[in-house]
Amino acid sequence: MNEFLQACGYAALVYLLFNYAVTFGSGRPLTDAINPNRRFLPLFAVGLLGGAYSLLLQGSYYTRKTQYELLSALFTRQAAEPQAVGAVSFVVFALAVLLLWGWSWWHLPRDPKTFNPNPKDLFAEYRRALTHYVQWRGGLDYAFLCEVRDGVHTVLADGATDADIARGVSRLPTVGTATFTLDPAKAVGEQKERWKAEGRNIFAGLPGLDELVAPIRQGQNVTVCFDVRYGAFYFEVLERPDADGPAVWLYLFAASLNQHEVSSLTAGRHYYALSQALRHVRGGVTKK
Repeated sequence: MNEFLQACGYAALVYLLFNYAVTFGSGRPLTDAINPNRRFLPLFAVGLLGGAYSLLLQGSYYTRKTQYELLSALFTRQAAEPQAVGAVSFVVFALAVLLLWGWSWWHLPRDPKTFNPNPKDLFAEYRRALTHYVQWRGGLDYAFLCEVRDGVHTVLADGATDADIARGVSRLPTVGTATFTLDPAKAVGEQKERWKAEGRNIFAGLPGLDELVAPIRQGQNVTVCFDVRYGAFYFEVLERPDADGPAVWLYLFAASLNQHEVSSLTAGRHYYALSQALRHVRGGVTKK
């Protein structure tokens, strides 16, 4: 088993170097490099498996042994050929990469930079980002992107998990279980309308909030978080009108009815990722 353990050791060493290389030593390989580029990990694993097969072919050609004989030497008392050791190292490394891809896909939401800044349908890309972060387990329950043009509020896109909203609304003492059970869908719809109305109210109160923070000389309000008794909701101004341009505003509103996700900062992290994703989509056009 010495050669087999040696091959595994080579793979482990290369994997550590790989983690260091993709992050330039930052110590955050998952969030800084691997998760934003995780869609390439399966292709990388396939390339490693192709390299392993090429080594076995080369070993068979030079030693006149079958590929099975080359691999079986790793588990016998015979001396294994270098090509076999290298091939097994490639296979072990490929399996580690596939496990890393599976773990990232299952446990981490999409990186904001993976959304398309040059979509064919801008509103569909908004919905894709809103739906992804809202439907990801834990965190947000509802979010919408709203444009204010000449005083008229228009919801451009939204995302919701009605099942999570229903569970949260059923716990609100102001709703009551008896009222909720009569028509759950109506209760969920009413809650969404209340959130939209709250977004309009916060927008209307921005001058007062700006006046409140003016003495600290750090600029106007951008993001406001209301940590209420049952969850929290977030409001952020993504774009303000230019001095000489049309009076067009763009703001993002998101809400969570799960106090545990708010206290554990999961809702806040998902909201920040959603905000960054929308800014990335609107940030510029990339040529393809």
